Amino acid sequence: MSDPVQYEWRPAPCPACADPAARLVAGDCDRYELLLCNRCPAHGQLPYRHLAEAQVALPYGAVLAMQGGVLRIGVPAAPPGLNAYTQAVVELATERGYVPVWRRSARRHRVVLTAPVPDGPWGWLEVGARSGKILRAVAYPDRRLASRVSADGPVAARQLVSGLPVPGSAAGKPGG
Repeated sequence: MSDPVQYEWRPAPCPACADPAARLVAGDCDRYELLLCNRCPAHGQLPYRHLAEAQVALPYGAVLAMQGGVLRIGVPAAPPGLNAYTQAVVELATERGYVPVWRRSARRHRVVLTAPVPDGPWGWLEVGARSGKILRAVAYPDRRLASRVSADGPVAARQLVSGLPVPGSAAGKPGG
């Protein structure tokens, strides 16, 4: 690849509550490795997290950095040439709480969708490098059961993504 991989930055999700509105901020001036989740108290959990907890939930290829006092996750940016439908499906996954990490290739790109919680659902979309269209999708809604769900084509892939459980939701119910 001729150009270096660029990163898209977004707030890092809390590995304990997995609330999309959560922000991890520096918790103590003397201990930089402690983070304060602004949403955990609302979920009845202790507010402090250790940086190592956030790093454990980090998808392969993603990096962490403190920016503006908030812990942010940097994921490889989407390749150019994606069609609007593919971008919308990836955005849908992001809105539902998944972290998309792109892996570029000359023939087929792959975006891995990882839940920010341990043992959470995950999967990937294969996208044609020239067409920018979703070719197929594979998902593992429950890592503990290792049950695999797959779909061929963009419409079926969108349905698969919309049917995945929201990470951190009660009883793993699909959200919407």
